[in-house]
Amino acid sequence: MGMIINISEALKNRTDYNILREPINDMLKRKQEAFEQKNPIDLLFKRGSLNKFQETYTSSIGFSHAFAETNDYAVAPIFNTHEGFSKVYTTRTFQGGFIITQQVLEDQAYNTIKNTANQFITRWHGDQVEFAMTAISSGFGQTVIFGDQSNGGESHLLLTSADSVDGNIMNPVKNPLFSAGHTIVRRKGMTVLDIINTRQSNAFYVRDGATNGIDLDGVDSGKVAKLADILNQVITIQENYKDDNNKFAGVSGAKRIVAPNDARLKAMLETALDMPMFNDIGQKIGPNPAYKRATLETTPYLRDLPCCFDKNIQRGVGFFIVDPAYNAENQGPEFTQRVAFTLNVEESKNPYGISYDARERFDINVASWRGIAYVYIGSAEPTFVTGPSLQPDGSVVNVIGFDALTPLTPISTIVTPVDVI
Repeated sequence: MGMIINISEALKNRTDYNILREPINDMLKRKQEAFEQKNPIDLLFKRGSLNKFQETYTSSIGFSHAFAETNDYAVAPIFNTHEGFSKVYTTRTFQGGFIITQQVLEDQAYNTIKNTANQFITRWHGDQVEFAMTAISSGFGQTVIFGDQSNGGESHLLLTSADSVDGNIMNPVKNPLFSAGHTIVRRKGMTVLDIINTRQSNAFYVRDGATNGIDLDGVDSGKVAKLADILNQVITIQENYKDDNNKFAGVSGAKRIVAPNDARLKAMLETALDMPMFNDIGQKIGPNPAYKRATLETTPYLRDLPCCFDKNIQRGVGFFIVDPAYNAENQGPEFTQRVAFTLNVEESKNPYGISYDARERFDINVASWRGIAYVYIGSAEPTFVTGPSLQPDGSVVNVIGFDALTPLTPISTIVTPVDVI
């Protein structure tokens, strides 16, 4: 997203600073570019910008119909369009810095200077990634805290989508980003049951008979076939999503699976996506329904999120399926930048030296949920997920765990007995 370095007028003529200025500035800019070339943020989010304090995005639900049969000389009917759900995008301010002391300058310890600057910019971008990953984990209906008061301050994160729990565009109660109860806009004449019957989900779990999840360490030889079937089911559900107007949304772009860098989960997902045909060892013979349905990306940063990695069993338990093209065009999850990373360089007197003060304004925003889905394959109760659920009488109750996710049943498998001769 670029970098701005502001040099204080008082430093332009200092010979010691002139010696180190260009190498440090060039190095910082190269470090910025390296992070932009391959950044885990770009696996889950698009990048956008704001040119004002905040901006409201309001969807248009368009027309319920555009024509109707009439007599030859009848007056053409007039159809009306309406506003849909809305979401306010904002940014936060983040600051930090470091000081190169006068002693370091006097000793001409340029390696120390370079290492300090390198470590700072690395940590800045590392914090950005951790902030973004923490933000995505706040999309399950629970506030998540980034940072702490003892080290600068806390950021309270809670990602919600634009749609409301009951479909009313004036209702301030929004659904979590990942929810089994996403709604369409409630038009005039629609009942509560109409809204309930048109709810959609982008948060799923595996229910195989009386068993929840897929045990990737277990003896079930059909686990790859089950995982492949679940992938195909979720992607097909995404392709069939309806928009706020209850018309097909066209979530048909290339899909990307983003998973924690866990050896077993990564291997199983790669196999499920790359195997053209199933053999007769543990699964039915035939084409693999998930073959080439998506690409796979992994990142170790997701290992810190309970929705993706269970630290008790040290196994990956969840992943995301993203449609980057849809998100780019429809206000999907976004890393929103208001002011680029700015480094102000000034002479410091307490302590003596050169002060590097960094500042950036950004945040994570989202309006549309349709371009990203979550799949939980663990067996333990997912206590990290909760959300509001509309009831037939119009009331709203809070659901948690498996009740807040949509169950998917994997394909039944056939275990082929092996005779030892």
